[in-house]
Amino acid sequence: MVAVARRSVLIGGAVGAGLLAAGCTAGGPSSPAPTTPAPPDPLLAELADERRLVAGYDATIARHPALRARLTAVRDDHAAHAAALVTALGPAAPPSPTTPAATDSPGVSPTGSPTGSPAGSPAESPSTGIESSGGRTRVPVTPAAAVAALRAAERAAASARGTAALTATPDRARLLAGISASEASHVAVLA
Repeated sequence: MVAVARRSVLIGGAVGAGLLAAGCTAGGPSSPAPTTPAPPDPLLAELADERRLVAGYDATIARHPALRARLTAVRDDHAAHAAALVTALGPAAPPSPTTPAATDSPGVSPTGSPTGSPAGSPAESPSTGIESSGGRTRVPVTPAAAVAALRAAERAAASARGTAALTATPDRARLLAGISASEASHVAVLA
């Protein structure tokens, strides 16, 4: 048997007790390490784009009432897409904004490209190309240019939803792929 000096045992015990007491009383219960917030749900961007599309259709119909019959069904499809995304997001879905009004500025060329920016930075959806500024959606002056801008927005939206579906969970991928297919069919409807 190994003989341990009494002094070694007492010093070791005192140090251990001191460490134990310091751990229990130094700062009270230990708090969890700070965590980084979770990234925003990717469907939030898709919902924002769908709402911009609805606003784009509403503004176009308001600016060019003669297009109402041609555009209403497509606009209603986008409202249904937004509702499906809200359902998929659940409580994380932001409330629906009010519908922006159309501006008198041409805003978008017949190819769907912005033709200029008003004072203040316009918000443009990276996937739809629809531009808003100060709660107002910019609509081209002529009906033909307005439809061309919507067609370009539909192409961009179909591509964006298809791309988002590639990295989504299976349920969300099915939803996004269905929305993408619907938006691709809108391009033909608007031709």
